[in-house]
Amino acid sequence: GEPLLFGEIDTPDIPCNLLPGYLGEYCKAVAKATQTPEGLAVMMGLATVAACLQKRIEVAPFQDDYREPVNLWTVTGLDPGNRKTAVKTALTEPLTAYEAMHAETMRPLIKKVSITRDVNLKRVEQLKAKAAKPDTPDKDREGYQAEIFQILDETPEEIKAPRLWIDDVTPERLQDLMAENGERIALISDEGGIFEVMAGLYNNGRVNMNVFLQAHAGASIRVDRQCRAVTLYHPALSFGLAVQPDVIADLSQGNKTRFRGNGTLARFLYCIPRSTIGRRDVARRSSIPETIKAKYHTGISSLLGIEPLFDEHGREQARILTLTPDALQSWISFSQYIESRQGPDGEFYAFQDWTSKLPGAALRIAGLFHVVEHGAGVPAIDRQTIERALDLCDLLISHARRAFEIMGTDQAFEDAKVIFRWIIDNRLDSFTQRDCLKKHEGRLKRVERLTKALLVL
Repeated sequence: GEPLLFGEIDTPDIPCNLLPGYLGEYCKAVAKATQTPEGLAVMMGLATVAACLQKRIEVAPFQDDYREPVNLWTVTGLDPGNRKTAVKTALTEPLTAYEAMHAETMRPLIKKVSITRDVNLKRVEQLKAKAAKPDTPDKDREGYQAEIFQILDETPEEIKAPRLWIDDVTPERLQDLMAENGERIALISDEGGIFEVMAGLYNNGRVNMNVFLQAHAGASIRVDRQCRAVTLYHPALSFGLAVQPDVIADLSQGNKTRFRGNGTLARFLYCIPRSTIGRRDVARRSSIPETIKAKYHTGISSLLGIEPLFDEHGREQARILTLTPDALQSWISFSQYIESRQGPDGEFYAFQDWTSKLPGAALRIAGLFHVVEHGAGVPAIDRQTIERALDLCDLLISHARRAFEIMGTDQAFEDAKVIFRWIIDNRLDSFTQRDCLKKHEGRLKRVERLTKALLVL
């Protein structure tokens, strides 16, 4: 076949039929209606379902302490003009409707609680002022204090309408939002501004990553600063981003160079699909069938209707999904396949930080697939479901490789570019490895590095 030149996209299609039930049907209808790559709808669909199920579900493959939450980080790279906004809007519509409905329903209660709190707190301040007067008798002061305690006990906690997703936020506000919304939130956006925030846009260039990284793993967050204190016991954050490839390329530049070292880039599932621009039929107008749309909205509503479980301390605990024996064997085989290719001579070595997290991501995806298809009442993920998740992860490997190539963090790929330019500039029909190594001795210190670059070519 024709050689692929650097910069061309040759990633496999990610079909919507990998997604179960109403989710796959709706994503396919969205992709058809918008004439966009199916991979874009798949990744946005996964992020939407993760927004519904994070903190509610965890997967324990060995039925022990190792558990994977189901929140996901996804990012799709497409040039401007690929209708990313239309796809994001179509997939998040039921989340927006859920927020709007609860905001309207809770409006009278929110107003009542707010007024009650204002009145009570003003009364408390008045009583404090009386009790603080130096000429107030001790008996009266004790009475004022007792009344203050009683008012505070009777004052309701502030309540707010639930939030499921946002599209821009600072790290500090993210902590507050999760504290206000059961320690879970999703960031779904068709822009890449959040990467600038993560790189320190509002912190004088200082990278503030802790809340993002800890909320991916579900690790506790304890913030104690002079002006604010936040405690999150088991936070969950999902990403569903659709950005320009230039945004992905920029992830290895400036302050973002730390993203590779601290594991940020390894946590994302990447999709770099082939653009449909130039192949779309501008005369064709198709809409999403109402029956398919209704099934999707009903399905997402059912996921949002899964009630949280609480432990004896009043903290939410997840429902635990396990794997059937044959499903576990499939997942172990896939994990071993990944592991065997991550060594210095393996094909995944250049991005082993990403592939090392892929088996865990497969469990997260399988958990989402399972609940979409079977609900939260069936405790074990079957082999068919895990195989579908593993098929998707297998396709995502090529997309991740391409994403890291775009970032320029794949050393062999960058070396290959240099050698390729040397071949073209000198019109070489052939050359020896010795000549190539000597020509690039400032860059290629060892023959092993040259060999990897030649394998790319």
